[in-house]
Amino acid sequence: MNGQDKTRFDAEIEEFTEKFPDGDLDAVPEYVWQKVKEGRKLAEAYSEYESEKKAEADEAKLVNELNASNSSGKLGTKPAKAVYTAKEVASMSADAIRENYDDIIESMKAKGFYA
Repeated sequence: MNGQDKTRFDAEIEEFTEKFPDGDLDAVPEYVWQKVKEGRKLAEAYSEYESEKKAEADEAKLVNELNASNSSGKLGTKPAKAVYTAKEVASMSADAIRENYDDIIESMKAKGFYA
């Protein structure tokens, strides 16, 4: 590396550490280094990479939120709290049990049903 290249390299590293104080040069992806080899400034190429990564994360979050809103819930999970207790079910009429059967079954899986 000649003197001019070393000076440019040092300036690029200094600019990077100023703009990204928590940035780790060892964690800079090859994609960014390729941009630097093509003539882009390190901080500029890394900033573009961070923006793209954030945009992808934001898009994934939106997709996950949309999927969650369309979901019927997690499979095999227990409700946090029983809707009914065993004592309440025992006091129900047969019609009430039929009407609330799904909630009763879920309640039986939940903490507090036999309390």
